Parts: sequence; C-alpha cells; structure tokens
Amino acid sequence: GTSKWLRNPRTDRFSYTLLALFLTLVVAAPLPLVLAAVGWLLHASPQVPDLAQSLGYSLVRTAILLHILRALRMMCLPNGLAAAHFRWPEAVVEPLRVELGRMTWILVPAALVARFALDLNPAVAGGVTFRFGFLIFHVVLALALYRLLNARRGMLANWLRVNKASLLVRIYPFSFWLLVLVPLWLVAEVFTGYIYSAVGVSTIFVRTLWLFVVLVLLHALARRGLTIARRRLAYEAAEEHREATLATRRTEGPEKGGELSGVLEVEEPEVDITELSNDSQRLFTTASVFAGLVGLYLIWSPLLPALRIFDDVILWYHTVTVDGEAKRLPITLADIGLALIYALGTTVLAKRLPAVLEIILLQRSAMSEGDRYTATTLTKYVIVAIGTLLVLGAVGAQWSQLQWLVAALGVGIGFGLQEIVANFISGLIILFERPVRVGDTVTIGNTSGIVTKVRIRATTIRDWDRKELLVPNKDIITGQVLNWTLSDKMSRVEIVVGVAYGTDVDKALALMREAAEEHEHVLDEPSPLLSFDSFGDNALALTLRAYLASLDHRIQTTTELHSTIMRKFEQAGIEIAFPQRDVHLDTRGPLRVSIENARPQLQGAS
Repeated sequence: GTSKWLRNPRTDRFSYTLLALFLTLVVAAPLPLVLAAVGWLLHASPQVPDLAQSLGYSLVRTAILLHILRALRMMCLPNGLAAAHFRWPEAVVEPLRVELGRMTWILVPAALVARFALDLNPAVAGGVTFRFGFLIFHVVLALALYRLLNARRGMLANWLRVNKASLLVRIYPFSFWLLVLVPLWLVAEVFTGYIYSAVGVSTIFVRTLWLFVVLVLLHALARRGLTIARRRLAYEAAEEHREATLATRRTEGPEKGGELSGVLEVEEPEVDITELSNDSQRLFTTASVFAGLVGLYLIWSPLLPALRIFDDVILWYHTVTVDGEAKRLPITLADIGLALIYALGTTVLAKRLPAVLEIILLQRSAMSEGDRYTATTLTKYVIVAIGTLLVLGAVGAQWSQLQWLVAALGVGIGFGLQEIVANFISGLIILFERPVRVGDTVTIGNTSGIVTKVRIRATTIRDWDRKELLVPNKDIITGQVLNWTLSDKMSRVEIVVGVAYGTDVDKALALMREAAEEHEHVLDEPSPLLSFDSFGDNALALTLRAYLASLDHRIQTTTELHSTIMRKFEQAGIEIAFPQRDVHLDTRGPLRVSIENARPQLQGAS
C-alpha cells in the first residue's frame, strides 16, 4: 500500500520501507504462529506423552523456519519490498520468489520430519526416518542454491558480468561450488554413519545462510535510505533552479515568462543506486564484508578449533593492576590481529563515513555548509581518537608505558613542534568556537575570499581569482580577521554619484531611490538610504546605500544599479559631473594667443 508514495521524491520516506518490512513480517506470521502455539502447548503440557512433547518441540523450531521463508517470499512479491523499495530487478526478484515458494513446502516438512525423528529416537540417531528427512532437506537446498546462484542463468548473472574485475567476482566460483556441495557432503556424512557431526555442521551451515540473508537486507536498507536522501536533494536542487528560472523570466516580461506559469512540474528521472557517492558505496561494501567475516568467525570457530590457534601464540606479556595486585597478561597473535582490524576499521570509517554523514546532514535545510563541515570533521577526529585507543588497548599499551613517549613529545614540542601543535589546537578552536566557517567570506590581510577547508594545520581560502591561500590556523585565532558573514550574511553596497551644480537634488535622489526599489536583490527592510553628502570641487556628492540578503549578487547588483541610475539620469536630463580645471594665465606681460588647424599640416606631411 505504501509503494504508490515511492514514485514521488516529495512523498517518499524511509519510514515507508520500515513499515513495509513490519507488515511483511506480520502478514507472514499467522501460520507459523499457529504451529508454534500448538507446539508450545504440546511441549509444555506435563500430561502428554513423550511422543507429543517431542512433536511439540519440533513444531516450535519448524515454525521459525516457516516464518523466515514466507517472509522472504512475500518480500519478493510484485510491488513488494524487494521490487518497490529496494529496486531489485525482476531478473533477481522473480527466480527468488519461485525458489522460495518451492522450498517453503518441501524444506519445512522435511525439517519437521528430521527433527522429530532425531528428538524421538536420539539413541539410534533418528533411524531411517531422520535420514530420509535429512536427505530431502539438503538435496532440495543444494538444488535451490545451484539454480539461484548459477553464474550463467542465476539471479546474479548480470551483476557478475558487470563487475568482472571485482575481488568478490573472482572468488565467486569457489564460493558457489562450496555452497552447493556442502549440503551434498552432509548427506554423504549421514549415510556413512557420522550423524551427529553432520547435524552440527548442518546447523552451522544454515546459520551461515541466514547471516548472508541478514547482511543483504541490511545493505539494501542502508542503500535505500541514502537513495531517498539523494532523490530528495536532487529534486530540491531542480526545484530551486526552476524557481530561479521563473523569477528571471518574470522580470524579462510576461511574454517570456507566461509559458512557464502554472503548476511547477519537475521531471525527476529514475534514481539508481549508482547515483550514490563512491565513498558511501565503498563504506557499505566494506562494512558488509567486515561484518560477514566476523560473523563467519563467530559461527564456525566452535567447529574449527584451528581458528583459535592464534590465541596460543604468545608474543609478549604486559603488566596490569587488578584490585591492587599486579598481574602479567599475555599479548597473543590474535590480539595483534584484533589491533590490525581496529586500525583498518578506523581508517575506513575516518575516510568514508564523513561522506555518508554529509548526505544525511544535507537533508536538514537548517544546517549551513559550515555546520556540516564542522560536524563531519569532528566526527573524523573522534573516530581516529577512539580507533587509536582501541589499537593501543589491544596491544596492551598503558599510561605507565606511554609516559616516555609523552615526555619525548614534550621535548619535541619545545624544540620544533610548537607551531604544529599550536596550529592543531587553533584548528580545534576554529571548529568549536567557529570564528570562521566553511563558506564564510573573509578578508585576511590583503586577501579576500571564501573559506573552503579547515584542516589540522591550516585553513584554505579561495579568492575571487580562484587562487587558494593557506593561512595557518594560529594566525586566524591570534590575528585580525574580517568575516563578512559571521553572524549575518546581509551586505550593503554604496553607490556614489556626482551631479553637476544646478541639478535638482531632490529629483536626483528620488530617481536613485526608484532604481534601488526596482532591483530584485535590494531588500525592502532595511530600506535603502540616500544622502546628500557634500559640495565637491566639481560635483554635488549623492550616495545610495542599499542592503542585500547575501554577498552572492554583490558585484552584479552594483553594476546593475550603476547602469539603471545612469539611464534614469539621462532620461531626466540630469548631468553626471566630470572633473573641471580652471587655467589662470599671467597677464602682466603681452600674451600671444593663436588657434591653428593642425589637420592640413598632418595631411601634407603624410
């Protein structure tokens, strides 16, 4: 029911996806709830025989499998979660829905028979009935995995062709055959007598499949949230551009602007996940791979003791104090591996997470560019700080062991690093106190421009010639900085005009006010100010002071006001004065004055 709201970026919301997921789980629940209720009543009742209790326990566990399969199949229905919300192609959704429908009515009964037989006769490992149910379950599962994941005709065939250079694609054949052959190997294990080991591996294998399903769903939800954000931002940008076009054409006249009047229609193309930033995609991919590796380790480590061999390789010992008593604890190869994982995770998060956070913050129109930059930069610093502490803690580093390093840093700061540390601290002060922000227009020394970056050591200012000036952060904190947009982006322009003596000053001021009031970028409040400033040597000085909402159109507005005032003065016959000079001649003696035409002489010379 919510899919109709997804087509329009103005009405699309991530909450609709969460609601669709919740409704899918609810709709898939009635039949599994009935089985679970019957099973719980049989298992919990003390009056029923052991046969019924075993059946009840099997029904409860089978109900969970049934609910998962039904929910996944309903996600793949037309206009369901997979197609409408996740935008999965039909080549993926259709075969997945078909296979889930087949598995639901074959795997569930087979799992019920195998589980019931094993619980009923654990001494003989379920007998022939268990083997029959186990065989059906795993053979059907192997066939379904083969049909779904086949590289040529499976649901991932197109993705595999597009991403041939990916590492995941290179190891795909090995992973594919491993997933398909493990169920068949488990069947062989059961029929050769290794029943309990086969049951244990089967449980772990099924949990591995559920882990992959959960990771895929979480990845799809994350991409869905970012897709909504990008669609909304793209629509708002298109809407603002259209409004600006409308405003411009209205000022040009109704004959040009009338064709755009009416309801605003912005054509918003179909948005694909490829429109997300590369950093966001890489972050989600890395997070999914990392979570998958950790999940595989947690699932398979009880079965494979070899995975714990790293805990037995001791590299060194470190001393800790517990309840006032010093104890020596080992640092193993596993701890070093954990430290490397922390370092890798910190690097990826510090590099990729700010891009995702930027997209999320862009949806909040109240946050300026400087606010977003401050939030993302401080987030990066916090990630690096936490990651450093985790890495040091994993290798057993303590304050008592780091005192020598701190002392060495103190000596280094005293001799040559004080400027670097001062700039770093000043950078933090800039981010917190925010005397200048990214996007502010500032003047430092003889340079005026826009703040583009606030880094650890220096702040970057781009001037009007697109040249970038690197200013040490300490100079901004300790020096004088003119910030044009610190607390208010409003700006004022001054138009000074000199008119000839004898001009009707009141009329000239009225025309200047009229020019200001007609301009679209001049604010009505505060209203333009006009003044008759002085009697100059050659002109009467008149000044117009007009206020603008921002600095964006300052140069354009100044030029247009000059042009409009000059045109209005020409139409009214008001003369704009120019410099005049009086020449005084010495008349105490005879003067010879002559006026000659130099043109004939020049023509004769040529």
